[in-house]
Amino acid sequence: MPGFWLQLRALDGQVGTSAQVLALLEARKLTERATRWLLHFRRPPFDIQPNIDFFAAGVLTVAGGLPKMLAGLDLSSFEERRDMFTSRGFPDDLAERVAAMVPAYSAFDIVDIAASTGRTVEETAEVYFDLADRIQITRLRDRITALARDDRWNTMARNALRDDLYTAHAAITRDVLTVTEAGTPEQRLAAWVARNQSAVARATQTLVEIWESDAFNVSTLSVAVRAIRTLVASSALPG
Repeated sequence: MPGFWLQLRALDGQVGTSAQVLALLEARKLTERATRWLLHFRRPPFDIQPNIDFFAAGVLTVAGGLPKMLAGLDLSSFEERRDMFTSRGFPDDLAERVAAMVPAYSAFDIVDIAASTGRTVEETAEVYFDLADRIQITRLRDRITALARDDRWNTMARNALRDDLYTAHAAITRDVLTVTEAGTPEQRLAAWVARNQSAVARATQTLVEIWESDAFNVSTLSVAVRAIRTLVASSALPG
């Protein structure tokens, strides 16, 4: 972040202050989520340098590989954010860096999954983002992010739902990489769906009913996240 802040400060007087503030907020959200991930999945006390050594190269690989690793809604949302910052005077490379901060939330999960499955970070990221689009995790995440934060409890409920969704997403990605043969992300996901056909059909039906209801609140989105979580439980059963 220090290097990013210097890049942003160098734009003083060249771009609107509101655009700089938006970029700062994206950076703050990324820093907060990275901190929360580490505190949740690397319970303190832990050695700082070994964790830096474990994550650094993979996180840089994910950051450097975006947006070509993205698919569907993740990709279109990235392009919208990038184009918005470019239109407000940001250099192309900085606009891309800010736009990539949302999918970069997943970098720790991706590196962790790659290490535990023995796959490359690139292969893991491609499966992760393809999965997000194909079973509508990205769409669900965006609805959760849009929930009201008008008091402490609503904010906590929203954060808990989002964290549960990210955890389920990581678990499914790990399973896809573990139980399927090498191939394209599309081929691997098709093979995984074939192994978990009934569970996927039930989850899909639940999600379709929620999308058709057009009622997106903590209750309906909790049910939607639970539908995704059932895929984790089902995939853990013998094939």
